[in-house]
Amino acid sequence: MLEVNPFQYCRAGIKLSAGLSILLLFATPATAQSKELSDLAKARDANGNGVIEKPEAGGPIAANFDTIDTDKNGTLDGAEIRVFFQGGPLPAAAPTAASGGGSTELSERAKARDANGNGVIDKPEAGGPLAANFDTIDTDKNGTLDGAEISAFFQGGAGPGGRPTGPPASVVLDTVVEETIGQTAPVVGRFVAREAGPIAARIGGAVLEMNVEVGDRLATGDLLAVLDRERLQLERDRYSSLVTQQKAQLSTTRADLAKARNDLKRLEGIRKSAAFSQARFDDAVQEVALQTGKVAVTRAQMVQAENQLKRAERDLTDAEIRTPFPGVVSETHTEVGAYLSVGAPVATIINDTNLDIEADVPSNRLAGLTPGTVVGVRLDDGDRTTAQLRAIVPSENPRTRTRPVRFTPDTTKIAKALANNQSVTVLIPVGNARTAVTVSKDAIIERAGRMTVFVFNNGTAQPRPVTVGDGTGDRFVIRSGLKPGDQVVIRGNEQLRPGQRLIILKKDNVSANKGERG
Repeated sequence: MLEVNPFQYCRAGIKLSAGLSILLLFATPATAQSKELSDLAKARDANGNGVIEKPEAGGPIAANFDTIDTDKNGTLDGAEIRVFFQGGPLPAAAPTAASGGGSTELSERAKARDANGNGVIDKPEAGGPLAANFDTIDTDKNGTLDGAEISAFFQGGAGPGGRPTGPPASVVLDTVVEETIGQTAPVVGRFVAREAGPIAARIGGAVLEMNVEVGDRLATGDLLAVLDRERLQLERDRYSSLVTQQKAQLSTTRADLAKARNDLKRLEGIRKSAAFSQARFDDAVQEVALQTGKVAVTRAQMVQAENQLKRAERDLTDAEIRTPFPGVVSETHTEVGAYLSVGAPVATIINDTNLDIEADVPSNRLAGLTPGTVVGVRLDDGDRTTAQLRAIVPSENPRTRTRPVRFTPDTTKIAKALANNQSVTVLIPVGNARTAVTVSKDAIIERAGRMTVFVFNNGTAQPRPVTVGDGTGDRFVIRSGLKPGDQVVIRGNEQLRPGQRLIILKKDNVSANKGERG
């Protein structure tokens, strides 16, 4: 491979890209071990003391100050800056474990992770970049990390041919996948709340309390308003007394029925004696029938009173108007002092956590849609998710030749709050689907007129040329150069060098070149 010294271009006056010019700002070569600052670096030396102090640093120098400061004296001299940007030999005061030097003792920060105090970092004790890169850092493969291994990793270690690679780069990786793709047609749709509408009063009455305002978020059962309860309480008490009265009346009629039955039984006992009177017997039979009817009527009246009491208690409960589903108050329709009739609206609530997507899809695009079909969804701000077809409504608009189609979106991929009627673009599949190898668009960089990606290989970054095909969402189809399962750099790849050691960050931590130090 042809190695090009970028400083030759500086001396020749050739204009470099903005990014490379920043990296070369402080790195004009000097003699092999000279600590004198270059002319460009001297322009940063505001106090003229011959070194760059932390307040004077800028760009990559500021971002990597502690790494460049190998003698840890709080300043940067010309030799330290040259070592960082040219990957030259490290100063004798800071040998690396990769070159055979360096203490195996843990740093003070690493000692804080050494829970069992055995002088090394065991796998369960590792965290951050140490955990993510444990096997790479563990060069002697003994299952533990000593100070020399950690120091070598964070200082870059040795690259191909024993040449130092400079400090490692903190990057984010993504996996090359094989997936089913196809052409899509964008259709504008909107989010539709499956639970939304005005909450109405179930009884009439004056509004005594109004407990919500527009914008309030409510849970199921939260109190919206309270109607005047005094009349309802009086009505409840009246029916409660009526129930008590009917219970007493039922007891009386049951006692009269028992007396009549006893009289009839006594007359039946003397039927064969001379004292028996047929007339008195018939009267006793009639009395039993009469008292039986009274008991039945009284029992029915008591049941009616009990039902009226239950209704009065229900009205008293309904005087507190509560929300039947969670959501946000979008509108209020009454206020304290107003009189509500049965069915009058109190407040409109929208459940923004239970949403569908409705899109008017052209009839000629419906062939590729069947229940369960998963489609891509794009929000106005560029966020993406997926949605599953739930129903095609059999009602066609004769003017637009479209039919409403309902999708159930996967909102777990959307961090921000959504709104009813919010615009969204649904990517309707058209044509036949096919299988292709795809990679994140963030992995592709152009160097020397060629499309390149950096592949994670044994802890280092290895450039690989690729042939790029069509775009599909936030990914590119790869025609050659990658295979499914390859790990590629999608953050921090702009300034990577071939063979540079990598510190792997999680996707939610994209702060480049600021990994945890051991």
